Amino acid sequence: MDKKYEVFTQKDFTVKEMASLIDYSLLVPYTSAGEMKAFLDNAKKYGFKVICVNNNYTAMAQKGLEGTGITTATVVAFPFGALTPENKAAEVEGAIRLGAGAIDIVANIGALKSADWDLAYKDMSYCVEAAHKHNISIKVILECCYLTREEIIKGCEIAKKAGMDYVKTSTGFGTSAAVLGDVKLMKQMVGVEMGVKAAGPIGDYETAVAMLHAGAQRLGSRRGIDILKGCPDWAE
Repeated sequence: MDKKYEVFTQKDFTVKEMASLIDYSLLVPYTSAGEMKAFLDNAKKYGFKVICVNNNYTAMAQKGLEGTGITTATVVAFPFGALTPENKAAEVEGAIRLGAGAIDIVANIGALKSADWDLAYKDMSYCVEAAHKHNISIKVILECCYLTREEIIKGCEIAKKAGMDYVKTSTGFGTSAAVLGDVKLMKQMVGVEMGVKAAGPIGDYETAVAMLHAGAQRLGSRRGIDILKGCPDWAE
């Protein structure tokens, strides 16, 4: 997993290009099976390459997307991150058994706020081990809205030490979602050896491009279709 996660510099993105960069998400806890089916149909219709769901819909998503090349990313310890390292790693393993092709865990936010760096590292490293032994990419959500600048920096350092593939800004269920300044800071800390995912209800093309130019390699949003509608070649 030695990819180079460079910052995007191109001015505009086609629908196909932008769709490939969005983790199209449906994470509200009251999602019905019918709503999930419609969501999966939209993922196929609009060309998203990754969808992000809660673990109770991992198997349904994997089955519904079979043969499409679309990856099912499953969130773990979502949205609070408040599990023991052992329980969180077990949830990672369970999601992979159900068909998850990528994992987004929520960090132990309390450990970061307590400066318990050993626990924060164990929390991440156990999950990295659980994912990487199956060759599955894993992201850690720092939930930056609750952290100071110094805590974000330390969280990124720990994520890099633990072997995470990405650091991610937000669950979308905190007090705020992705902030450009946080994306820039996170990219500055992790460099090109790790990716950054800007997440939350990013709902328009201009904001999406700004996040990419700030240093994000992936965007997480339930409003992925709205983003695509702003692409120069949108024709629907």
